[in-house]
Amino acid sequence: MGADIRVLQGQAFFHDNPLHTSSLSPTLSCCPLLIPEIAHLVVDLIDPEDLLAVAFSCRVLFDAACGRIWRTLQPKTHLTLRRIRQALEGRHGSKRAPFYEYRQFVTHFGWCPYDKDLQPLERHFFDVFQFPRLTRLDLSYAAAQDHAVRQILTSAPRLRHVDLSLCYCLSTEAIRPLLVMSPRLETLVLYGCGKIAHDTLATVIERHADTLRCIRLTDISDRVLQSIQQCRQLDDLGLEHCADPLSADRLRLFCTALSTRPITTTMGRLSRLRMRDVATLTEEPLQLLAPAIADTLLHLDLSECNLVAEDGFMQLAKHCRALEHLALVHQFAVTDQVIQTFILHCPHLRLLDISGCRLLTERALAPWIDDTIDTSQSRLKILNISGLEPDVSANAVLHLLQSLPHITEICLGVAYDRTDAMRIIELANDASLFSLFWLDIARCATICRSTTANNSFNHFVRHQPHLPSLYDNNDNDNQDSSSLFTLN
Repeated sequence: MGADIRVLQGQAFFHDNPLHTSSLSPTLSCCPLLIPEIAHLVVDLIDPEDLLAVAFSCRVLFDAACGRIWRTLQPKTHLTLRRIRQALEGRHGSKRAPFYEYRQFVTHFGWCPYDKDLQPLERHFFDVFQFPRLTRLDLSYAAAQDHAVRQILTSAPRLRHVDLSLCYCLSTEAIRPLLVMSPRLETLVLYGCGKIAHDTLATVIERHADTLRCIRLTDISDRVLQSIQQCRQLDDLGLEHCADPLSADRLRLFCTALSTRPITTTMGRLSRLRMRDVATLTEEPLQLLAPAIADTLLHLDLSECNLVAEDGFMQLAKHCRALEHLALVHQFAVTDQVIQTFILHCPHLRLLDISGCRLLTERALAPWIDDTIDTSQSRLKILNISGLEPDVSANAVLHLLQSLPHITEICLGVAYDRTDAMRIIELANDASLFSLFWLDIARCATICRSTTANNSFNHFVRHQPHLPSLYDNNDNDNQDSSSLFTLN
């Protein structure tokens, strides 16, 4: 972002040097490139890395490039935010250059800082600067205050996407501008915003019911779910940490309403469903919903919903054959047969997260391990089996690495023995000609795969502590877990 701020200095430069046009000669003053519309078309074809250089090439391209450079602002630190503020305030090298309204270009603003400390600068920034053409707001900041968010929403009547996830301090006052905004909102994400009154939230959803496509909320009530039911274009629903205010009867009525929508169109049929830690969710609503979303559901997360019985999962596995992402974390009713059914019926699976499922064993992955299905056709990229260390053998992990052609990550979990993990990697690398596997300790002992054997990975493996060879002749009395590793 620091380089982009130099655009403002470039404006001052062109003001002081009006004849500077780079490679454009005076004889080409009537060139069509001087037409603003054509200049914008040229700028749209420029690679983002070259955009700043093009902006400095001539005044016409500078004006056109400004819109694209400032279209999206996603600062990650308070220092970057300070630089943006200086540009918006018009602090540049020449006092003769006119003030440039960069805030008019901003259509997407995201603020998810790495440095989480609350600083006065943040409050000053949002108190002073608004973006009237803003269409997307992503604000994930625990210290965000009601007055700052309210001012942003009030000054941005064109908003279509509002994501305030993890803004724990926000209350009902923060979202009141959405009650009077023209009904155009398409995405509303309020994960972690538990202080917002349910009645107000329901009223907001009802106002934008004709346009809302994505709703993700925390700890809702029957009143809110009833309002969500009115969203005819809804295709992405996320609910988390919902307890007593959300009843089992309302969930059943909601799923019944979704299941009765016309099947001749995909409009209003869910492609993403996330119900995480919904205490009152049982298998009955899922059995009602499964046939209705069989062809459209791509992402399913039913983690920590402990009242859902095995029959509910089996119904979903048999119907939802288009699934690409499946997460069943800490789900106590998930059995080996459930996972086998998902694997057999969902050939497009790219992510499978079954970490913490107590009843699972190695047999859950049998279709891939025993070659029940053609593993060469598998699309799986990410597998999380954290917490299943005693029940999934090293040979099984090795077989998955070698047989699944698109696998890029297998998370073994923090409790997995590092020496055992490194032995798996050694065997996998010995059998692979084009891929190099390595261990990411920071990500809970995740075996990662790179399609290019670059020096950085070789350096990582080369500097690991010495590991005994897999083919050392050990005495039977001294054998440890490494004796479990054999080549098939």
